[in-house]
Amino acid sequence: MNARQLILTGSICLISSLLLACGGASSTLNTQAPQVAGPTLRGTAAAGLAIVGAIVNVKCRSGNGATKTAIDGTFEISLPAGSSLPCVLETTNPGNSRTLHAIATSDGTINLTPLTEMLSTRLMLADMNKVFANPDFDTISKTATAGNIKAAQADVSAVLSGLLDTSSLSDFLSRPLKAATTANPGAGDTQDKMLDTLNLALANNLYQPLLNMLTKTTPGIMAFGRHGCVVMGEDGKSLSCSGPGLWETAARIDVFPAALILEPAGKQVITAKIDYLQNVEYIRQPVKWQVVEADGGSISSNGEYTAPSKAGIYHVRAQREDFPTLSATALVIVNTTSPGFVPTLSVAHHIVNVMPGGNIALKADINYPPNVEYLREPVSWSIVEAGAGEISLQGVYTAPTKSGVYHAKVQRDDFPSIYAVVEILVNYPPD
Repeated sequence: MNARQLILTGSICLISSLLLACGGASSTLNTQAPQVAGPTLRGTAAAGLAIVGAIVNVKCRSGNGATKTAIDGTFEISLPAGSSLPCVLETTNPGNSRTLHAIATSDGTINLTPLTEMLSTRLMLADMNKVFANPDFDTISKTATAGNIKAAQADVSAVLSGLLDTSSLSDFLSRPLKAATTANPGAGDTQDKMLDTLNLALANNLYQPLLNMLTKTTPGIMAFGRHGCVVMGEDGKSLSCSGPGLWETAARIDVFPAALILEPAGKQVITAKIDYLQNVEYIRQPVKWQVVEADGGSISSNGEYTAPSKAGIYHVRAQREDFPTLSATALVIVNTTSPGFVPTLSVAHHIVNVMPGGNIALKADINYPPNVEYLREPVSWSIVEAGAGEISLQGVYTAPTKSGVYHAKVQRDDFPSIYAVVEILVNYPPD
């Protein structure tokens, strides 16, 4: 081998030594990529109080996991390498044996609460116990989109309206939650206090019917009334459908008292009375309260009215949510010189049915001031429209022969500013 050949051979050996050692010995290059760790899911399990020492099970498209909640209800699960989302989580509250579920579409925070159970149920339109027992991850992936999750939360919020205001909680699933504990009951954050309210508002016999209702395409109340089949739609509006009306069980709403006098900033609970139709499940009274005048004070979801500081005449309206066209109004007089006695007046029904030419006895109830004697009940009845029938001093109404909608007014004689109006539907019942 000449010098030129030696130089060439050495150069080739030098270059190739990156892969193979000169002289025939070989080295193996490791081309396998490092394994990526699986997702980590962490959150809090709570239902008014932290759920302590409960097993949290997780099933994912690939890979499963389990852990136990800590004394503050927190948990963390690091899934095996190669695991992939989405995942379904489940735990059982030992306090009431209720299972709680959530669907995780990304790693990070995911809570387990009654609100996540309701949201997941609404999202999947299914019993979450069955979903967890046999998860179809293709269906879960297609269903659990950001838009669908947002819509499901809005539906749950609408169903809970009147029981719980969830407007301050933007994300039921992944907003960090600090739960109260038995050792520190005041430690809970705003979300935890919301769960406390929900726990108190939902009696044991209402929780499961609510979940069952959320599996339906339209979560709301279906009822049959004067106008036929009525469905409370997802948008909160009344949707009509086919079906016979039941004239005998026409939907009604009444408020008690129907009229009262209060001092400025005075308080009074106004009660709504409705007819609950048979074979209809109600999770709460389907009534929405509103003060008609913008400066007329305020009213809570349970009917507690607080008068404004300014004297005047105001109105409080109670509206049926299952029959949105039906409402009843209470008259409130705020008077700076009001005596300690608060006069009230109520009617048995704000809406009544009667056949043309028929009779019906209308009734009003009042309260009596202390140490005052009356020879008769100090109320007077009158008909609002001309040609709308007749009414006696005792409130017996005789309808005209012509069908229509008429009104009777009842007024206190001792407090003439206090009155109520009854709507009278004069018509023949359907065949």
